Amino acid sequence: MESSPSSKLRFLDETGKEIPLPVEGSNCCIAVDVPKENWSDISLQCGIHKLEVLFDRDFAYCHWPICGPGHYELYLVCRDYRERRKVTLMPRYFTEREISSMLEDLTEILPKSIASQLIESGVHLGTLEQKPTVEDEYLELRRAIAGTDDRLGLLQILPVIQRECHHVLTTRTELRDSNQLRRPDISKLPGIMAMPGNVLSPDLVFQMYDMTVERSFDTYENRLVKAYVEALRGRLSRLQDKKDQVPPSVAAEIETLVNDFNLACVRATFLRQVRLPTVFTGRVTMVLLKNPTYRIIFEDYLALNKQSSVILEEAALNDPLNQFPFLYELWINLTVLNAMLQVCVEAGFRCVSHKWIKKYKRGIFIQMTNDEKAAIEFMCPDTGRQAALVPWRPDHGNEILEDTANRERLIALALLIDTPGKQPQILVFDPEYRVGAKGIDEAKEKIGADAETEKARSHIEPMKEDVADLLRWVDLSKTSESARAMPYAAILYPGPGLRFSSEVEALTAVPSQRDALQKAVSGVLRSYLA
Repeated sequence: MESSPSSKLRFLDETGKEIPLPVEGSNCCIAVDVPKENWSDISLQCGIHKLEVLFDRDFAYCHWPICGPGHYELYLVCRDYRERRKVTLMPRYFTEREISSMLEDLTEILPKSIASQLIESGVHLGTLEQKPTVEDEYLELRRAIAGTDDRLGLLQILPVIQRECHHVLTTRTELRDSNQLRRPDISKLPGIMAMPGNVLSPDLVFQMYDMTVERSFDTYENRLVKAYVEALRGRLSRLQDKKDQVPPSVAAEIETLVNDFNLACVRATFLRQVRLPTVFTGRVTMVLLKNPTYRIIFEDYLALNKQSSVILEEAALNDPLNQFPFLYELWINLTVLNAMLQVCVEAGFRCVSHKWIKKYKRGIFIQMTNDEKAAIEFMCPDTGRQAALVPWRPDHGNEILEDTANRERLIALALLIDTPGKQPQILVFDPEYRVGAKGIDEAKEKIGADAETEKARSHIEPMKEDVADLLRWVDLSKTSESARAMPYAAILYPGPGLRFSSEVEALTAVPSQRDALQKAVSGVLRSYLA
């Protein structure tokens, strides 16, 4: 969150430049703007950890602990002064839209796809909700976007919200010349006095921080509107990919609906000033109840995300930002599982065991566990070939998750293939959230806009120890004592694809390119299972 106008805490990067927030995985310091005579009384905590207070010539400061994405709280005590400040760190190499897309994959798309393909492979899990046709999907989206005779759609609602958008007043500070001040912020006077060349005389400074008030559209209600808009955008995008399955007249109507939707979103300029929510709590406010347009958005959003008959049993979904590294690797593992099911069904395999997928009275639930037992097993009745997906623990740890409850649950996936008359094979897919930078300059870039995030991802690579682990396992599999051959191993991470040897490579894994990731993994599996 932005610093309060009266806050005595500022963030400085490694060059000493003031920044609004720390960057995930990067060093920075927290400047404490209190008079020099009070430095010895400073106490600053981040959560339950007390930070060491250091002193420079002009200010006191603490080092910000390197940590992953999540919500953190700073607590400053200096004599009679008390201040609490909440700090939100977003994932460095992912956009807000990708975070939202990944959560939708985990809660809706991947669980349904996995359950559907498992039933197709011969497992008796009951019947799923009937999959809607492309025409049914189009009609549902047209109702939500264009509306009906008795209910407004998004095309009619967005202009109304644009004219009468709910907002709040927020304060911020600006550095101005002293002769232009209107509401000087006296709390920042120590920092002003420490600025080189800013003190003209004992009672006159050149520049001073001034407080201003402005309207902010970044409210809970508007974030809900943006989440609904992005959910519709994602479904429209998937609908466009299926245009070849419908008559030309319907395909033309789909294109018209997409164009109208995009135009309405461009005209709704308030959306550009609103962040996507990291988690939707279902909280009901008076604005959502009393304002008719916001109420329609709220009701349609709930209808769009109604409870599915197939669910992923995962507590980390209740706190997605703090658990994002774990959820990212979970998303990769489910994508690999989905690709394996697709290839096995195509190749005529039948499922004989499915420990991770079970039926309960209300439907089907999926729960990934790390108990070193096969998650799912297949057998081909024609060839006798067996394939089993099992958890595979890497040798290294994950520093980003070392303080979380999910550290011990981090796993890679290994596909064990037993073919009669041949040496057994093992294929490894190792998801990795932590990455290394190719260059120091690139690692220091400020990450923000989508284009900057893409650029930052192009300058990262897998950690050298992660690559070394896989290369070592491949080499061990080539010895005469090895029971299994390892002809393929991959690291799946947010950066660009790389090749390290004939057996080891890195695959790009980002939520905005899930179909490309599934296609790449499926291609590898077909070469060994077909």
